[in-house]
Amino acid sequence: MQIQDIDSSCSLSRATVDISSQGKPRTISEERKEQGWDGPAVKVHISAEGLSAYKEMFQKEDSGQDFKSLNLRLMPGEMAWGNEGWPDIDEFLGWGTFWKMMDGKVPRNFSDIYTPLKDKASALLNAYQESYAEIVKGYEDGTRVRYVVDMDTEELYRKATMEEDLKYLWEEFESRASSLEKDHASACRNRKAMAEATMEGFPYGSSMRDVLKYGILYRNMKDEEKITGIKQGLLEAADAFVRQYKA
Repeated sequence: MQIQDIDSSCSLSRATVDISSQGKPRTISEERKEQGWDGPAVKVHISAEGLSAYKEMFQKEDSGQDFKSLNLRLMPGEMAWGNEGWPDIDEFLGWGTFWKMMDGKVPRNFSDIYTPLKDKASALLNAYQESYAEIVKGYEDGTRVRYVVDMDTEELYRKATMEEDLKYLWEEFESRASSLEKDHASACRNRKAMAEATMEGFPYGSSMRDVLKYGILYRNMKDEEKITGIKQGLLEAADAFVRQYKA
């Protein structure tokens, strides 16, 4: 893949209160006595029939249709995913799989500021292409199963379609491409800062090796500062791949 170079302010005032003039603060007990609430606490008991009636009331909408919701089971120290018997959260698109569909396909040095941009862009595009092909093949041979939350079903979830799976992959790729564009601008600034810091600190704060290393790296990668349209270039390349794959 080749990326083209497209050369009032407001203030709040507080009222001043002279606390000393207010006398001793009143206790809650004193306030309760004064208002006639000095008796024992009132205990309320709701029968099982009453609880059932309330439950039924809140499970119905005004229209009389069943109201369904995603129930998260809260437990001490942990949160269990979904209702009893649900598949694991990692099998749900857009939940456990968020920003994970391309994990393992992007190299470990992807975030390094001294990894060339063309290598990062190529790695990201290759990861998308591999993931796309795996998803299509998985649905074709029946080995890939993913789920989506669906309030219109009795179980509140259903199996995802291949189109839905690929949609989430595209959204992740688009998000990663946008992140790469932002990280690139930051990497350019950081490389310059590193080079200037070592040169200014020599010979006390840096070694000659540091000065040469970071200075040379910055100089050799300085042209990357001119590169723009990274996200758009990646999206266009990925879209071209999809068209060729389908053909």
